[in-house]
Amino acid sequence: MTVPKAHDTLARCPLFAIAAAFAVAAVSLIAAVGAGATASAQPPATAPHQPLAERPLRMEKDIAAFEVADRKAAPPRHAVLLTGASTLRMWKHAAEALAPHPVINRGFGGSYTTEVLGYMDRITLPYEPRVVVFHCGANDVAAGDPPAAPLGRIRRYHERLRATCPDTAVVFMTATLAPVRRAKWPQLAELNRGVADLCRGGRNVWLVDINVALNGPDGEPRSGHYLPDDLHPSEQGYVAIAAVLKPAVDAAWQATAAAFADRPSGQ
Repeated sequence: MTVPKAHDTLARCPLFAIAAAFAVAAVSLIAAVGAGATASAQPPATAPHQPLAERPLRMEKDIAAFEVADRKAAPPRHAVLLTGASTLRMWKHAAEALAPHPVINRGFGGSYTTEVLGYMDRITLPYEPRVVVFHCGANDVAAGDPPAAPLGRIRRYHERLRATCPDTAVVFMTATLAPVRRAKWPQLAELNRGVADLCRGGRNVWLVDINVALNGPDGEPRSGHYLPDDLHPSEQGYVAIAAVLKPAVDAAWQATAAAFADRPSGQ
């Protein structure tokens, strides 16, 4: 009689088969968990940046609201026009700060230079401004565009303005080196250098560095000059901005006096 070997007997045992199945399943589960842990340790994939120039304009509702307001009460012609992003939009006392010059505030929150340029025919040129105060570009950089992209659009804005309103003066405000955007400061500084180059040697063009008003000599934010969001100026910050901006606006107004002598402001 042939005596079965021990492993043959165990292989035919139902309990052994069940135990073996559980062992295989356990090993598979451990392997799967390990693979999942490895996968979760990897940083999530990010979508490639879509240049702002390829995105649709987003601010139709804001621009339409400006147009409705203009139809209800015509804004002054040949005034100081503020155009750009939320730092201008949120400046509640801009008219008082820039008095006695008439002021039209057409800042709209979160705007990109694509939009200031794209809506130019509706919220810049119709006003025939005597002085334009321009503050936009930082949002472009924060959204992922390289500094050269908003700089190119700022140049095109300036060229179009010159072609249509050749006597209009422009005061560019630097992009804000806000604390919340510290990681982007090198790119924002590059944008500011580009705008400075644009202004250098230009006719009736000024550049105002508002960072000296909001930040100290060490680059750190001045106490109380930003809102809690560390992005927008506080009331104290706006007072400091007005102190460095108003002299440039005054100079731009004076420089255009002869050209606008027969075009009184407010009419």
